[in-house]
Amino acid sequence: MSSLANTVLFLALVTTSIMVAVMYRKLRKLDRYHAEYQQIFDKTGAALVTAQNAVANFGTEGKETLVLLGQRIEEAQAIATRLEHLTHEARLQIQSRSDIPHA
Repeated sequence: MSSLANTVLFLALVTTSIMVAVMYRKLRKLDRYHAEYQQIFDKTGAALVTAQNAVANFGTEGKETLVLLGQRIEEAQAIATRLEHLTHEARLQIQSRSDIPHA
């Protein structure tokens, strides 16, 4: 009778040992997945911070670009006005020379 009980207990011990070994392997695999997911989440967080900074910089640089563009447009308008004035003066001079009779 005791040998039957010992056999049952031995089989239970072997089965439990096998289940513990299988569970240990699954836990190690889960631990590796967790580490990989943690790395992915860390990289994702860093990428989001970088994207946020890029958007903020884009807004600031965009404003600066608009200010510079406005200044350049004003300069171009002033040059165009000056060019129109010079062109008008040149036409007046050409017209006044053509009104003078040549000897």
